[in-house]
Amino acid sequence: MTTLIDCQNITVSFHDKQILNDINLQIEKHDYVCIVGPNGAGKSTLLKTLMGIAPISSGQLLLNQTPYQQLTQKQLARQVAYVPQSHQKLLTFEVEAFIKMSRYPFHSAVSEWQPEDQSAVEYALEITKTDAFRHRQMTDLSGGERQRVMIAAALAQQTPILLLDEPMSFLDPHHQVEVQQILHTLNKDCELTVIEVSHDINHASQYSEKIIALKQGKLFWQGDSADFFNTERLGDLYEHDFVFVSHPETGKPVALPSHAVGAQS
Repeated sequence: MTTLIDCQNITVSFHDKQILNDINLQIEKHDYVCIVGPNGAGKSTLLKTLMGIAPISSGQLLLNQTPYQQLTQKQLARQVAYVPQSHQKLLTFEVEAFIKMSRYPFHSAVSEWQPEDQSAVEYALEITKTDAFRHRQMTDLSGGERQRVMIAAALAQQTPILLLDEPMSFLDPHHQVEVQQILHTLNKDCELTVIEVSHDINHASQYSEKIIALKQGKLFWQGDSADFFNTERLGDLYEHDFVFVSHPETGKPVALPSHAVGAQS
């Protein structure tokens, strides 16, 4: 396997407060990784660090064996694309115009729109099934439609790495499945490396290949998703007891928080 991202003893601090502490992990080419952990664990900060917008205080962060600090903003934007949390903030752009803006890493202030730019946009519209509303305003879209457009914009950047911050949040079950199918296609068929922050440990276990678990800014556990569900591990991570049942369709274990008296708090 080829290591794309290598975090070596990464520490990140803001205003003298340490958010991430001594993080060591590697993300391989074509991985589908979910980052999980309790609130305040540092999940979104780790994602922002991998984007290059949260500077490290110490350690070394490598992208394709090159230190992040040696990469220009445009060089990094050709390697890593980002999809923020689904939210209700109104974006006053037409869908296609919004997606086109993601081609900025390939342009200068005086360069012109090229056929390869339009091809990237058309491909992104097709794979995310957003072509039908390419001329609609972002403000007129549902939450699920808007999230698909956000993914299309990231896809139009044509990067090998896709970062997503809780892409299923605020979506109903139908749109959650729709977005998950798109991510599966991007990972398996388009061979993108997908790194996703999720609060849903069952989603992480069912769909990702690897899991990174954070607690209090430290790396708590990392490994194959199939090995993540363990009574003691989840109890220590979330400070609560869990029970497990089998998914009726896949047979995979599903973790449920225990309501028993005496559960950890």
